[in-house]
Amino acid sequence: MSIRTIHVGAGGRGRWPLNRFQGRNDFQAVALVDVSEDNLAAARETSSLGAEACFSSLTDALAAVETDAVVVITPPDLHASQCLEAVRAGKHVLVEKPFTKDLSQARQIVAEANERGLKIAVTQNARYYPPVMTIRRLLQSGNLGRPAFGLMTKYGWRPRVHHSGTDQDAYLWERGIHDFDQLRHLLDAEPRRLFCNSFNPPWSPYSGGGAIDGWIEFDNDTTFNFQCTFATHKGGASWRLDCEKGTVEEKADGLAIRRPGADADEIIPMDENLHPEEILLDGFRDYVLNNVEPSFSGPQNLATVGLINALSASSEQGQVIDLPSDILRIC
Repeated sequence: MSIRTIHVGAGGRGRWPLNRFQGRNDFQAVALVDVSEDNLAAARETSSLGAEACFSSLTDALAAVETDAVVVITPPDLHASQCLEAVRAGKHVLVEKPFTKDLSQARQIVAEANERGLKIAVTQNARYYPPVMTIRRLLQSGNLGRPAFGLMTKYGWRPRVHHSGTDQDAYLWERGIHDFDQLRHLLDAEPRRLFCNSFNPPWSPYSGGGAIDGWIEFDNDTTFNFQCTFATHKGGASWRLDCEKGTVEEKADGLAIRRPGADADEIIPMDENLHPEEILLDGFRDYVLNNVEPSFSGPQNLATVGLINALSASSEQGQVIDLPSDILRIC
């Protein structure tokens, strides 16, 4: 069975599902929605749909075509209303990260979808990057023993990307939503306590929050420190996790593991997996057709949205946030 899809957001990032549909027979794009004629024209070339399948609003598309699901890849502030419109029309939803920027909105979407027997999934593709998948496998096999503490740094210059140029927590919602979702997936653990400082260097092209630093304590007793920014003059990144049976770092040629008492690193190649976007499409298909819930489902992604809300609240309040009790109060 082929899942028929309406695509809301046909520009740039919005075209990745259409590109991935090529060569697959389990999805069929039936309509495109965008306010830009140029975006629609480019998406028509990718999808081979005609002008009659192009619309300026989701409302018009839902009224004109038969579909099973709606793919939402638009600025985050539009996600809640567009997801709810699709759900209330009886359609499954695959939505770009962030699911929403407010936990209460995300919960409402999940609740209304559950009432109708519909599926919601969020395109958190970064949790399926090879380093994440490889370290997760090593942790779950016991190869690294118990994790204890880690450090993530990301430095780059990324001027005014999409919606994030005017966001007061630019890094958290543009990239942090991936970084911290990765940690949840990799550690197979949930945040218990955290502190975050979201700030903006004077030369930052962002309105606010172009940089973050802080720490997250997870419920498996792992503490992860981080410093990340879109507003530095020299790029670079590092990632390490200290575990009972070794310290693991991400390197260009694989994972470097320094075992206790060793004088040199052990290099482990990255696992070879499907492209993260293919994993997302496979998972969404199985969720819709076979009721097999993927780890990026809407219900499971509530914890990621809540985590970003909590990090933002910690910065705004200048205090440590305890979870989950505090998250219910602040979101």
